[in-house]
Amino acid sequence: MLKRFFIFCSGSDTAILKECSAGEQTKYAGIGATVFFTAVMACIASAYALYTVFDNIYTAVFFG
Repeated sequence: MLKRFFIFCSGSDTAILKECSAGEQTKYAGIGATVFFTAVMACIASAYALYTVFDNIYTAVFFG
């Protein structure tokens, strides 16, 4: 389940990857995990930046 989500995040074609080896699937799952966690960290950083600008947690969470 989590591996399929990370493969989806990597932007690869899932129909082609089903026919590939487990090593290729793991490689693209790793790429997807990197993309996903980069997006999570960017969201946290933007929320913190907005909090320091507006000094309002609700604005930071809504726009961050």
